[in-house]
Amino acid sequence: MTALSPHYRDSALAALAGAELDVLVVGGGVVGAGCALDATTRGLSVGLVEARDFASGTSSRSSKLIHGGLRYLEMLDFGLVREALRERGLLLTRLAPHLVRPVRFLYPLLHHGWERVYAGSGVTLYDTMALGGGLPTIAT
Repeated sequence: MTALSPHYRDSALAALAGAELDVLVVGGGVVGAGCALDATTRGLSVGLVEARDFASGTSSRSSKLIHGGLRYLEMLDFGLVREALRERGLLLTRLAPHLVRPVRFLYPLLHHGWERVYAGSGVTLYDTMALGGGLPTIAT
């Protein structure tokens, strides 16, 4: 196995510069890595470039979670939630069921009354959106 180091990155980028590829993926987060894996398993030649470190953004920084965009509900970005749910569903069912599994977690509340209703409503809407698309829910 080759260590991911600045020297290795420089040599990999130099090798990639002259390569003819079917697919170039920019960004090695969960979606980019999933796209690269999917294209590779279909027999395509794939290059992947990442600015910092694989899976260094959003939820992966602290937990390595593959989520369906629950936090985007608060911003009322339903299209993004639907897209994230679709991607999460593909990972759970077709692309990487051997790597991805549902994990239970506790949601800490500071204000037990209104936060329980607020968070519970969000999770209910989220699960409803997942079920409407034929996808696994949080409770799965």
